[in-house]
Amino acid sequence: MKRLIPFLAFSLLLLAACGHKASREEMVKIIEERELEMDFNYLDAESADSTIDGMIALYRQFYGQFPTDSLAAVYMQKTADLCITAGRYGEAVAVLDSIITLDPDFADLAGCWFLKGFAYQNAEEFDSARVAYTYFVDTYPDHYLAKDTRTTLQYLELTPEEMLAEILAGATDENLVME
Repeated sequence: MKRLIPFLAFSLLLLAACGHKASREEMVKIIEERELEMDFNYLDAESADSTIDGMIALYRQFYGQFPTDSLAAVYMQKTADLCITAGRYGEAVAVLDSIITLDPDFADLAGCWFLKGFAYQNAEEFDSARVAYTYFVDTYPDHYLAKDTRTTLQYLELTPEEMLAEILAGATDENLVME
């Protein structure tokens, strides 16, 4: 697998250098193959960064060539997710804002708002996280992540120790599970 990643990266660079624009089908196939190969559990930090950067480049290339395609927003959302994984929270928020603004009919707009809150939370920008999360739960109250997000809002700025103390302070025989 380690030999395949550099080969695919080299192939893409070669195609780009020769001025060849891959067809939509070629791009989707390349992206799907690369997504299947990603396994961050066995990569060192440098390899993981390289893999993330390569996938982001592919997603952005697809968006650049096919901005109105139904997969364009999906791939940009995946870009934001990878940016969060890499700790590039500001970049993730910028990508999510562009999806929210440019594709307001995107099928997973709720997911974009959730990820935006998550990116802000990880960046410890709690006021912005609160705004994004609140918009998410108010606009998508029945989303499968809404209940957990309401809980996250309740404990947003607490340290793990403060959160545990808060939870235990509200514990009763009825809501405390003992095994």
